[in-house]
Amino acid sequence: MPIQLLALDLEATLIDDAMNANPRPGLFRFLAFCNDTFPRVSLLTTVDEDSARAVLEQLADERDAPSSLVDRIGYIHWNGQYKDLGNAKDVALTDILFVDDDPGWVHPDQTNQWIRIDAWHGGPDNELARVQNAIRLRLLSP
Repeated sequence: MPIQLLALDLEATLIDDAMNANPRPGLFRFLAFCNDTFPRVSLLTTVDEDSARAVLEQLADERDAPSSLVDRIGYIHWNGQYKDLGNAKDVALTDILFVDDDPGWVHPDQTNQWIRIDAWHGGPDNELARVQNAIRLRLLSP
């Protein structure tokens, strides 16, 4: 079965941090790709849901994120030591990809679902384009 859900970290992955919410270079293009490619896209972040959604709405208002994605994006609630993909509803672990900058949050049994992105705290950067390519390659591999 093809990948049904893309889970995205927020801080240091899509933006610098939730307080400033500066968009990573290439964010709109990357999120448009995610919106067009995956049946479901969700946030899996340490930022609480209300704050994370407020950041995304701000990004959409400033045209740094597609409003169509912001309107449909999910949020995966979790607790514990790891960001556990098992908390995603109605989808098998093998049908999820997860983009995060911090390996310390990735559940040891779920590293096959993880696509690492370098942490971003401002400045020029091409990581979202690289990750988009990595996702394309994962989708093409059997």
